[in-house]
Amino acid sequence: MTPREIEIIRRIQAGAYAHPEHDANPDYIAYYSSIPVKEGFNSNRVEPKSRFQPSKWEALQVRRLLKRLKDGKIDMDYLTGKKKTMQPAKEEDDKPREMWRGDEEDELLNRKGPTHIAAAKTKPPGTAESYNPPEEYVPTSEELEKWEELDVEDRPYGLVVPKKHNNLRSVGAYEHACRER
Repeated sequence: MTPREIEIIRRIQAGAYAHPEHDANPDYIAYYSSIPVKEGFNSNRVEPKSRFQPSKWEALQVRRLLKRLKDGKIDMDYLTGKKKTMQPAKEEDDKPREMWRGDEEDELLNRKGPTHIAAAKTKPPGTAESYNPPEEYVPTSEELEKWEELDVEDRPYGLVVPKKHNNLRSVGAYEHACRER
């Protein structure tokens, strides 16, 4: 190896620039100081399209302010800066205040979105609806004939006819589920 190649290897191992002639901090040369600047750096550049289009964010803010102005939540004094806040000045009273209001249900009604409608409550199943009812609930053949003649509202258990099954796996689906719902 030549002495120059050995010097390059040593400089690389030491973490320096490979060539000893390399100057990491050259003197500053003001290239643009002699050129008269008319409109700034890169003045011949084409303006981007976004400079000519209205800002979507600003349009959103304007829409929000217009809606609040229309709803009466703000007024022009607030928009022009004459008032700092839209809340009325607090009156210092020594009157006792409630710790809770008790109108939480009203707040639930006033929130946005569709109102919540609770599902209809169904009564829990009784002994007759069991898969293994006692013998006194299981009808005989004469009682079944009488039940068939009765109206559905007059039957003791509605559309349900108590039946005795050996186990829970042998119970089929309730055939009147859609009709009752």
